[in-house]
Amino acid sequence: MEYQFKTGINEKEFDEFVVNFPSTSFMQTASWAKVKTAWEHDFVGMYNKEKLVCAAMVLKRKLFLGKKLFYIPRGLVIDYQDKKLLTVFIKELKKYAKKDGAIDIKIDPFICFSEDNIQNIKKNKGIPVIKSFSKNTQKIVKNLTELGFRHAGYKKEVNAYIQPRYTMAISLRDKDGNFYDKEALRRTFPKNTRNYIGNYQEQRGVEFSFSTDLNDVKDLVSVLHATEQRQHINLRSEKYFKKLMECFANNAVLFFARVDINKYINFLKKDMKENENKKEFCEKQIKEAEEVKKEFGSKPIAGATIVMMPTCKNGIKTASFLYAGTNTKILPSLKITNGLMFYRLCYCLDKACDYCDLGGVDGSLEDHLSTFKSKFNPNVLELVGEYDLIISKLWYSLFNLGMKILKFIRSKR
Repeated sequence: MEYQFKTGINEKEFDEFVVNFPSTSFMQTASWAKVKTAWEHDFVGMYNKEKLVCAAMVLKRKLFLGKKLFYIPRGLVIDYQDKKLLTVFIKELKKYAKKDGAIDIKIDPFICFSEDNIQNIKKNKGIPVIKSFSKNTQKIVKNLTELGFRHAGYKKEVNAYIQPRYTMAISLRDKDGNFYDKEALRRTFPKNTRNYIGNYQEQRGVEFSFSTDLNDVKDLVSVLHATEQRQHINLRSEKYFKKLMECFANNAVLFFARVDINKYINFLKKDMKENENKKEFCEKQIKEAEEVKKEFGSKPIAGATIVMMPTCKNGIKTASFLYAGTNTKILPSLKITNGLMFYRLCYCLDKACDYCDLGGVDGSLEDHLSTFKSKFNPNVLELVGEYDLIISKLWYSLFNLGMKILKFIRSKR
């Protein structure tokens, strides 16, 4: 069997291979390369008799003195258990990296050391979990290690690596592998979560919608801005989200939660009339609703998110919940985020997704993200993390030293 390594593969050919390869990530598409405008990129692969058999979208970051960092997000696109193919591909990839001035090739494949339900982990309830992402992990890790990849460590902090090492994901299939119907999915949530989903919110004027219209990005950004101010963080710009929507026109979807304030006030008045013991509470809520209407209008956006639908056609199809924001000034007692999460899950269920990746969490499972996401009975995935194939030990050491010094300086500001 004779292999041929090629660089500069045509985008269309590359994407055709990637989307038909089982369980690939949107981060290994030509579209993601276009989103990452701060990086150079290349599409490389190995051919056997003119047929593409493995590939990688390589992001390149310029460092210093002509040196570069190669990063293959959520890749390679290869059967990691095919040791012969993997060996040849890595050998040629290493040659290419050295010739192009790279000091390191970094990868973080979506492969798991472990996966378990959050209730199993916290309360040992023994809920069955389909092991989808951790098959043959030890063999894959052994193959990478034998080919020179160095593991970057087992840190649990959500920002310790380029991609989080721990994530939470909701399976849209039951223990037998069949898709849930929507009510069955809702009933997998704890009682204090599911009680705020469905009729509860519909009666109170909470409405949900989705959009693929670029013009609606401004509404997403306005809600994210409220989250930024509340949590003292910086998220992405409107320009970035428009770029994301443009590049993934068939996959990126915006979701919104709005409150019809007039409908909510009418509900409260009726509830107060029918239940004398609720008078004080309802009067307080009416006052709050009227203040919200005065500041934000009669149908304000209380929550917004963006979801990347699966780009692959085969294998495990995972929707990625990328960014989410909530305006907590708008009637937080309605638990709007619960309904918006369920609405997204139902949308993904209608599109026959297998999983919804809720995004990274701290491995301690004690951070605020874990607390919120745990309300929806997710599985916790411990990914294998980052691996480095060092091309130049000297330059790699100097680069790491420089990064440590820079981090120290920033910590003292």
